[in-house]
Amino acid sequence: MSERKLRAWQAAGLIDADTASAIGAWEAAHSRPIGVWAIVGLGALTIGLGLVSIVAANWDAIPGTARLAIHFAIMAALAAWIGWRLLKGDLNPIVCDALLFVAAVLGLTFFGHLGQVYQTSSPLWQPLLAWLLLFSPLLLLFGRGWPVAGLWMAGLLGTLWAHADDHDRVWSLFGRVSPTHPSLYWGLIACPPILVAGAAALMRDRSDRPAFWRLIEQMAATTIFAGVSIVLLLRGWDSDSATLPGSAAIQSVALLCAAAATAYARRTASGRATAALLVVAAVLHLGQALLPGLSHYASAWIASLFFLALWGAVAAGAIHAHWRRIFQAAVALVALRIIILSFELNDDLLGSGVGLILSGLFAMAVAWATIRLSRRYAPARGEGA
Repeated sequence: MSERKLRAWQAAGLIDADTASAIGAWEAAHSRPIGVWAIVGLGALTIGLGLVSIVAANWDAIPGTARLAIHFAIMAALAAWIGWRLLKGDLNPIVCDALLFVAAVLGLTFFGHLGQVYQTSSPLWQPLLAWLLLFSPLLLLFGRGWPVAGLWMAGLLGTLWAHADDHDRVWSLFGRVSPTHPSLYWGLIACPPILVAGAAALMRDRSDRPAFWRLIEQMAATTIFAGVSIVLLLRGWDSDSATLPGSAAIQSVALLCAAAATAYARRTASGRATAALLVVAAVLHLGQALLPGLSHYASAWIASLFFLALWGAVAAGAIHAHWRRIFQAAVALVALRIIILSFELNDDLLGSGVGLILSGLFAMAVAWATIRLSRRYAPARGEGA
């Protein structure tokens, strides 16, 4: 706590002199030597880089089986030590998360190391899936912070993407490739993040680590709304990229199930808002997939309206649940989409100065309206999603 801030609070009448002195004394007694820890961390990083350099310089001279044995021994020793300290219950949560992260990364690199030594040609999704199955219990049972949650979610999304890419199906969602069962394939492969969102909502109040499951739920929800938004945008920019109705129906059912789980598990303003937004996403996603082929002009208009409806609903839900930053982000996305739409609809005028002036004035008006809306309606700072 800086002395300047304490003096400012005292001058504003928020605290008296005795309280300011007590706060200053407490902060001084509990302050952390950040500079010393930074030097220690820099020294540890330097030692680690030196070890990596020594190993890299002699990499080819070390037999592959010996490298694998050393790698596995380090990974097993670290896992055993983490388990021993967890059973004792004296492991700091931050240290625990850091060790879990390192152990999981060692496990992930072990699969790559294995493939390098034995020159395997298995597709990427297979080692990722093996890592996910082996390390998910460890990460989900003992993780507490965002590094572990983010690593696990990245592993899940990476596995799904790699499987789709391996089968040349990455763009089949938009009608460019026809796999054997495209509706079933794309309907199911997009469901895991949706199901994770519902499962995390159920676990939040049933676990002694609600903050961890909250992070998982937030990451899954971010993935869901980013995915739906991308589909809406692509349909507007390319009228030939029609989403398969069958896959959209499967995904919408999954979204409705996640909404039901969230509404059941979290009977709060935040839970109700999240459940309602999942329902809105399901309806808009399925509704867009059922639309017939339209002209480019009509498709741009309708896709933009769907996008604005989605993020307008997010802004309304943010007001209800007091998600300040999410409200501001939703309003900004709505404003940005309106600005982009103004350029899309003025293609015939952009070659002239009049079109550029009109688009610029419209962009400035939308920016001004966005600032006014955020100042007037943005929720007070409160609990996040």
